[in-house]
Amino acid sequence: MTSLRPSTDPSAQRDVRAELLHAAVGLLDDHGPDALQTRKVAGAAGTSTMAVYTHFGGMRALIAAVADEGLRQFDAALTVPLTEDPVADLLRCGAAYRRFAIGRPHLYRLMFGSTSAHGIHAPAHNVLTLRVAEITAHHPSLAHVVRHVHRAMVAGRISAGSPDDDASVLTIAAQFWTMMHGFVMLELAGYYGEVAFGPVLGALAGNTLLSLGDTAEALAASQTAATQDL
Repeated sequence: MTSLRPSTDPSAQRDVRAELLHAAVGLLDDHGPDALQTRKVAGAAGTSTMAVYTHFGGMRALIAAVADEGLRQFDAALTVPLTEDPVADLLRCGAAYRRFAIGRPHLYRLMFGSTSAHGIHAPAHNVLTLRVAEITAHHPSLAHVVRHVHRAMVAGRISAGSPDDDASVLTIAAQFWTMMHGFVMLELAGYYGEVAFGPVLGALAGNTLLSLGDTAEALAASQTAATQDL
């Protein structure tokens, strides 16, 4: 979140909008969605409540901006170095996905609509109606999963569907997104402990890859490569 911190240079022009957004994200991380109140956000940013309306038009737009900022930071967290093994990269992405969700639970829940701030939910988008290029342009965090799945399809590690068919790529990527999101939501709810990551999510991802056409030998090598970096 350092990119949102106000400048310490007294000669720098103040960016009140960025300061309000930074304050809101910080309050959400530290205290949960109940802390997203106009007065609290303005106070944390060192400005007036009127500034929230001047720069965002109200809390609804500010909360949407918080979700967008969360997705931007999520995008950065999911950026893992690409290797020659697309399946290992997909598994590393899954581990990075979980680390972000567990480390930023309030932000994660708000981003994906499982919690609200005073009844205000972040806007949702139907991504399965989009093309891969549109996902890349407008949903960069999901684009990581799509990219790894597409590379695995091109490499023949996922033989189901066609890498040239956007619908196939997005449907398979959605399967991995669903399993990652479902796992972390259950973990955040207290149903799983940290020890469940490998036996549950890792095994589920492996079984899914095998069902989509990967071989046991290739999968084992990718799992070993991915685990070495965790």
